[in-house]
Amino acid sequence: MVILMSLTISKAQKLAFKTFEEINRRIKTARGKEWNPFVIVTDILEEAGEVASVVKGLEGYKPPEKAKTKEMLTSELSDLLYSVFLLAGYYRINLEDAFIQTIRNYRRRFLHEDK
Repeated sequence: MVILMSLTISKAQKLAFKTFEEINRRIKTARGKEWNPFVIVTDILEEAGEVASVVKGLEGYKPPEKAKTKEMLTSELSDLLYSVFLLAGYYRINLEDAFIQTIRNYRRRFLHEDK
């Protein structure tokens, strides 16, 4: 088991993809097929739906089967992030660099900053 203190986005992405590769090898051995980008995208959509369900419950827009908690939201967001890391890793996208550029774009767009 890996015990982590703190991670950069790049290190988290690499750890997620390394874990995915280990899991994928076992899945291929056991089932004869691997996760591929299509399966990863469907996982992202599934996890996004679970995030939405928890938020609807927390905000009182959906009668819950069981009470929704912030801990549930934390878990679902983490699952979603893991799946996003996998897709980025599959296509060798550096999310840390992409995220920094996204922040710059939002600041330029909404705060009218030049840089």
